[in-house]
Amino acid sequence: MSQNYAIPDSNFDKMVTLSDAAWTLLAAHPIDQIDFDVVAEKAGVDRELARVLSGSVQRLVMAKMAELDRQSLIETYNDIRDAGEVSIREKIIESLLHWFETYAPYRLQIDQLNRSARRHPDLALHLIVDLEALIRRVLVMSGDPARGLRGMARVRGVAGVFLVTARVWMKDDSNDLAATMKMLDQRITQAEEWGISLRIFD
Repeated sequence: MSQNYAIPDSNFDKMVTLSDAAWTLLAAHPIDQIDFDVVAEKAGVDRELARVLSGSVQRLVMAKMAELDRQSLIETYNDIRDAGEVSIREKIIESLLHWFETYAPYRLQIDQLNRSARRHPDLALHLIVDLEALIRRVLVMSGDPARGLRGMARVRGVAGVFLVTARVWMKDDSNDLAATMKMLDQRITQAEEWGISLRIFD
């Protein structure tokens, strides 16, 4: 099989290249059917070293998602910082919408993960934990410290908004993600109303 990546120099570069290779393969294969040796060969990394660096295909895929999440958050942070006075609500919506924009080229990978998560509870749990961590970072960046039980409730409420909106996003092929934006706005409004009635939001 031909190698599609330049040979990386450092172990960090090798880990990034391995993650990229696993992510590319995920577009066409369920995560549990991706051969680790094929990933290593595609990345141009010795397979024994590849296992030492990453351990599994799932770890590589999660590492790639962490990289994309970080990219999305940093870009949103820079946009918010330059935008002047913006409400917490607007910041949350902007953060989530930019996540959907960042992952738009990777709907095939997200679809494969969703399908695999139904068969593999460990993967589903990992995805849920990572989603809640992402949402907590979004809230903190938006000006909500998300502390205590009420903070946890807000994290899970926004995570629920995210998951419902993601179903629309998966089918939204418009350039501006208009349908995704509409659903996101509606669900955030609904979550705010529930939050106020349950005293989750002041």
